[in-house]
Amino acid sequence: MMALPLTFVPGTMCDDRLWRPMLTHLPGCQPVFCDYSAAETMEDMAEAVLDQSPALSHLIGFSLGGYLAIEAAISAPHRFESLTVIAASPYGLTDAEKALRRRNGEMLTRLTYKGMSPARLKQFVHESHLDDEAITGTILAMERDLGQEVLIRQLIAPIERPNIAAGLLDLPFPVHFIMAEDDALVPIGAIEKLAAKSERITLHRIKGTTGHMIPLEAPAELAGLLIDILD
Repeated sequence: MMALPLTFVPGTMCDDRLWRPMLTHLPGCQPVFCDYSAAETMEDMAEAVLDQSPALSHLIGFSLGGYLAIEAAISAPHRFESLTVIAASPYGLTDAEKALRRRNGEMLTRLTYKGMSPARLKQFVHESHLDDEAITGTILAMERDLGQEVLIRQLIAPIERPNIAAGLLDLPFPVHFIMAEDDALVPIGAIEKLAAKSERITLHRIKGTTGHMIPLEAPAELAGLLIDILD
């Protein structure tokens, strides 16, 4: 695994701090951290991933970064040895999800954002981790430091993202999905059906007290999976 760099693509309102707890369990790896926070569109975000990726690496994306990693892998499969998608899907948003994002985006252009509410945080983090400052504090700090303008862009830009699942079936290298069974944001059922369509696509389940924020909530388990996947 350590022979090639690992290219990490963070999720919405996340940066390299998302990966730091996990990397303590991956000594000797060569991490490359993508940053698409300045991008205005999904096309710009995917281009940033390709621009910042080495000539050849293992590509690993979380949440929105997982979708962007899929786009990058489909666009330039010769650049990657494998693709790992964490807590994300290749599918587009529902009409209800699109409408909610538009309302929230419009509201954010008029009001000063004061940070993620406790109710919203419960959607991202398993209830057993809500009092864990190492987890929730990192989430809130990343959000605060990236700021309201980045939030608006990352909320609005992905609204019309297409279903790109079919492109995964043609990739020439292994594709791994790592999903938490208790993730309140990304259903695991659709990924089960996708994995059944190709021997190159594997679904790995994380059971127990882990929500959407797998890299922060289960860093040791995630690192162990990556070692098994990429070794």
